[in-house]
Amino acid sequence: MVTLFVLGIAVWMDFRTWRISNWLILCGLLIGLLFQVWQYQVKGIVTFIVQVSVPIILLYLLFLMRALGAGDIKLFSVISGIWNLKIAFITMGAAFFVAAVLSLWKLICQKNLFARLRVCGEYLHQVMVTGKITKYPRESKGKQNIIHFSVAILIGFFIACEVVY
Repeated sequence: MVTLFVLGIAVWMDFRTWRISNWLILCGLLIGLLFQVWQYQVKGIVTFIVQVSVPIILLYLLFLMRALGAGDIKLFSVISGIWNLKIAFITMGAAFFVAAVLSLWKLICQKNLFARLRVCGEYLHQVMVTGKITKYPRESKGKQNIIHFSVAILIGFFIACEVVY
């Protein structure tokens, strides 16, 4: 229930401001640390640090490309810190699948699927030719092609709970 509460507030913040507050992330991480210490005593501190670090390390490249926001990555760390890496990995996989479906739906509704696929192809070509990862190009029309990834994370967490339990 604590994880759902944190994720619910994160979704609300994401819709209001396009950001997830660090105070919420810190509260979630503190709760995760307390859970791990309660369950594993002193060993829980090491377990917590490892579990929180793994999503950051794995998803850092997507952050550099600006394909994923820092708050979204921190949410995965909160889930991993409260639960474990198994739940976190299933949540990640499910969240990326949900995000892909939401993105495809949004692009089809906005009738710019092929234009964005062309931009994606040009970006991948540039990365392969230069060998440098840069920010993914966005349109000057604002945030019309961006989804609230926190929603995908929340749905992904529900899916992970169903799969594991």
